[in-house]
Amino acid sequence: MAAEDLQELNHSQTLKAAIHFTVGRTCEEIAAELGLSFTKNVIATLSEITSKQLETYSTDLEAFANHARRAIISTDDVKLLVRRNPKLAEHIKEMADNLAQAGGKECKKRGQKRKSAAHPAEASEKSSP
Repeated sequence: MAAEDLQELNHSQTLKAAIHFTVGRTCEEIAAELGLSFTKNVIATLSEITSKQLETYSTDLEAFANHARRAIISTDDVKLLVRRNPKLAEHIKEMADNLAQAGGKECKKRGQKRKSAAHPAEASEKSSP
């Protein structure tokens, strides 16, 4: 097995372990809150489902970006991904809007430039002596 393949396998196992750990913690929180318990098999099954769903999401996001002839996945791709889940779509839209406001930039359609923080008149006044 090549070193690159071994590194890829190790990375994949690390991600799956992190997902399993996070799912386990979430199940513990829910169990404590509702007075339930989850078996190890249930946690393992939820972890596997989560892992497979994330693989599907990543493939879909890559396809959306490629279709738009982009190398970078954008918030529009994520919005397209969650379009069939109205509550999640609304949550993602709110998050994207908050990020856009925090960054001081507005999301624009393809072909349009981003707005500058300063007005054009202010920028020309600053540059002239």
